[in-house]
Amino acid sequence: MEIIKQWLEEAHAIVINAGAGMGRDSGLADYRGEGGQWGALETETGQSIFEVVNPQMFLDNPARAWGVFLKRMVEYERTTPHEGFQILLKWIKKYALDYFVLTSNIDGHFQKAGFAPENVRELHGSLAYFQSGHLEQSSALWRNEVPAETLLAQAEEGIFPLCPDTTLPARPNVYMFRDDTYINTISKEQEAFFQTFLERNADKNIVVFEIGSGPHVQTVRLKTRLLKTHHGAKIVRINPKDFAVKPPHIGIAEGALKALKDIDAIL
Repeated sequence: MEIIKQWLEEAHAIVINAGAGMGRDSGLADYRGEGGQWGALETETGQSIFEVVNPQMFLDNPARAWGVFLKRMVEYERTTPHEGFQILLKWIKKYALDYFVLTSNIDGHFQKAGFAPENVRELHGSLAYFQSGHLEQSSALWRNEVPAETLLAQAEEGIFPLCPDTTLPARPNVYMFRDDTYINTISKEQEAFFQTFLERNADKNIVVFEIGSGPHVQTVRLKTRLLKTHHGAKIVRINPKDFAVKPPHIGIAEGALKALKDIDAIL
């Protein structure tokens, strides 16, 4: 904890690399852990996750596909991000740090907690946006303004979101399994913001807090590796089980909120 305190005192910038474990203390299930969403979904549908969470399902069985995603949207809209988000924002202000968030989560909770949208890269897309499900006829991409509960009630009556350009079926702007129709316009804009962040922090001290990301889906961990290898960043890996990291980097075998509160107590 004293080393982490020293790192933050000497840092110019902080990067928060967050996986599904970041949301557990808000009451959200992760994907692969005990009680994870994937296992529950496979039990409920009798299909593999690869069969359910893919863009073709929105064309073949929109009731099932939208049912899965809209239930998550309702949950995310009802849930308040836990105190750990505010602790991170407090450190950013306390130490006058430049910052960036890289997250595989599609819940929008960093923005909901007060992080600037231009400082967040959503690696798997976001449920805040919908897109056309037929790229050959439309490349429409738009922000959804309809409450998730309304959309879910409509879906239960067989009414699903449609592309405004063509009135053909829509889908969330989320990168799914076996996905070759994901529109990456927003992803490219966010990646450009991240590259600008890296440029202005070249040769500066960067501390990375990787929180709640396991080794199964490497999206977040690849970013951690990039920052460690090419930008000399110091890594704090927070994960109850998969916390191992080679010294001088630090692994903490705790959940997100407890670890952040323990560090904050020292600060």
